[in-house]
Amino acid sequence: MPDYAPAGSRYNNEGKLVNRQGQLLNDKGQAINKKGYLINESNQRINDRGQLLNRQGQAVDDKGRLINENGHLINSYGRLINDAGRPVDTQGRLVNRDGRLVDPKGQLIDKDGKLVNKEGILIDKIGRPLDKEGKVARDLSSAAKGNNEPHEQLFPASVLKGVKAWQREIPAPEAAPKLTIAEVVTRMSDADKMVKAGIISTSPSGAAVARDAAIGAAVTGLVSAPINIGAYAGSTAAAEKIKAAYLPVPLTPPTPIAKSSVELTKSKEDVDVEALYPRMNEAQVIAFSVTNQSMLLKYGDTGSVLLPQQEWPAEPLARLKNLENMLDHAELHTKEVADEYEVYFKAYLPAVKAAEGLAGADARLVAVESRIESLQKAQGKVLEGMKLRRPA
Repeated sequence: MPDYAPAGSRYNNEGKLVNRQGQLLNDKGQAINKKGYLINESNQRINDRGQLLNRQGQAVDDKGRLINENGHLINSYGRLINDAGRPVDTQGRLVNRDGRLVDPKGQLIDKDGKLVNKEGILIDKIGRPLDKEGKVARDLSSAAKGNNEPHEQLFPASVLKGVKAWQREIPAPEAAPKLTIAEVVTRMSDADKMVKAGIISTSPSGAAVARDAAIGAAVTGLVSAPINIGAYAGSTAAAEKIKAAYLPVPLTPPTPIAKSSVELTKSKEDVDVEALYPRMNEAQVIAFSVTNQSMLLKYGDTGSVLLPQQEWPAEPLARLKNLENMLDHAELHTKEVADEYEVYFKAYLPAVKAAEGLAGADARLVAVESRIESLQKAQGKVLEGMKLRRPA
């Protein structure tokens, strides 16, 4: 009997070496079938590692699923997968086709499970970059990096700098015309019709209370006031009434005092900020408009709107902060509705941080205006989508 023959081996009637179970043996003492393929005790084809093979000669588990040499599940491309067929890494964590960590919804995450974008920057649930305190970043330079796994997509800063320089050479898209207050009222009226037609579902009162509480915690001097949207449709006087409600106390330069023996001169910063007052007043009106429109589209609340009250700040920088925080919520609601109607919406974020104090007022106002423009575009397209769903 050959040295390689396992215990209990023998020669059959045909003079061929077989094991105790009567299976043919090769010159290594391994069980084989008549075609010379390796088999297990159950006469199933296996490879030299003892793994089951399917008809195509691929390693499989006992359920017929593809596996690699280490016994881990793989797909037809050889990528590791879990029991549900989702791609995973060697640690069993979900990944996308590029090998980046993702959550069960397929969204990019870092090693701590926090949402990140393609550049590895921490983001909120609608994709806005966050700062190191977890708040919505006001510019790209203050956005915080996540605790990311090393990956080729996460380019070093030197490469990203070159990409940004190249992007600046691309002509900026043509700005959309600003909406008039009359057009804003028309949009609210259109949304009101969508609610009555059942296209926009009305959320429970508890959801509205929670919504108002969240906004009120971030924005000083707001009040939820009743409104009859239907009554304002097509009325110029009513539109002006809404404008007055959104801007009860416009920013105006201080009244010059009588001349005295001591002449007080204004700083250049004071003069520059006063020149921004008309734009800031207009931005406030439209910011309230897009915020209330976002809540109407999201919650179907046609009976009330948010308005500034006595505590609404009169100081320019404090007012800018309020507008920024209010737009955070408008973007959140708009993004959720935009996704439902397959409308592209990405919140605007400036690349460079504004200067501190009054010196940065103009840059912050430009950012507010740009955010409003993005919101107006998306909300308009959402309404168009809603109208297509409306029964004839």
